[in-house]
Parts: sequence; C-alpha cells; structure tokens
Amino acid sequence: IRAAANGQPALAPSVANRLMDRTRNRGSALSQREIEVLQLVADGLSNDKISKRLYLSQATIKSHLVHIYTKLNVDSRTAAVATAQRKGMLRRER
Repeated sequence: IRAAANGQPALAPSVANRLMDRTRNRGSALSQREIEVLQLVADGLSNDKISKRLYLSQATIKSHLVHIYTKLNVDSRTAAVATAQRKGMLRRER
C-alpha cells in the first residue's frame, strides 16, 4: 500500500510473473478472429470468400493476415497454415 501511495509499482510476485509471461509471449498468440481467418485460408477460401463469409471487408481480411504472418514469423498463406497446423492451432479437417 505504501509503495502504491508513493507512485511505485506494487505487484505481488505471482502477478508480476504472469504479467512478464504475457509480455514475452503476447506476440505469438493469435486472436480468435485470426484463427478463424486462418482456418478459412486452410479450407481453401480466397480473401474475397472469407470476407463475405465473415461479413468483413477484404482490407480487414488482409490486415488479419498481415498480423498472422507477423505473429507466426512467416511470409505466405501456405507457411502460415503449415505453421499453425504444426502448432495445433487449426482443425485438421472439417
């Protein structure tokens, strides 16, 4: 309480550890929407078909793909799908 009153950080060690873990790993975790988009890519849908299926603009789909590529450290749809499947992020078949 004194530390907080003095404007200093006052986190319990368990909270500080969880926060550090999230900070370290936050770049690699895909959001639910990103997983949904990537699953549709894996199912063979084009950006146009994905945008219509999810009621989003094609620009939004492209933005999701850019974020997916960055988080998975890949540079193509194929590599993103392969990496996500290897990590168990996607369903194998519908």
